[in-house]
Amino acid sequence: MIVVERATEEDIIDILAIDRAHGLTYGAEDRGAFLVDSVRQRQGLIAREGEHRLGYALVHRHFYGYPFVELLVVHPDARRRGVGSALLAYVEKTQPGEKLFTSTNQSNIVMQTLLEKSGYVRSGQIDNLDEGDPEIIYFKRLEGE
Repeated sequence: MIVVERATEEDIIDILAIDRAHGLTYGAEDRGAFLVDSVRQRQGLIAREGEHRLGYALVHRHFYGYPFVELLVVHPDARRRGVGSALLAYVEKTQPGEKLFTSTNQSNIVMQTLLEKSGYVRSGQIDNLDEGDPEIIYFKRLEGE
């Protein structure tokens, strides 16, 4: 059974390992420091099954004051097992307010499919972050306050 909970400093090594296994090494020093800092600021979530860490998410409220899923990364060996859905469901259940946002590159069809199956709708596009690969913003109305 997949369990999602707030990540702690004990999870940092596993989060960095999941990132590396996914091939997310660009800006490695900065990215590693960013991940560590996000966990320390209690913005990180970890998905696990028993003692195995399967994926993580980072959520902040710097997107016009709304919760924003900045990163959602599933270990390649744990894909297609509901890890991404479990992370999103946890965020949706625990974030205050009525709106939740996230984004993904236009080239990331797997994430777009997950978001659309989870009830998110396209809400805009940001050009020029990654050359030739626009960032698609997604939105979901929550049954919140």
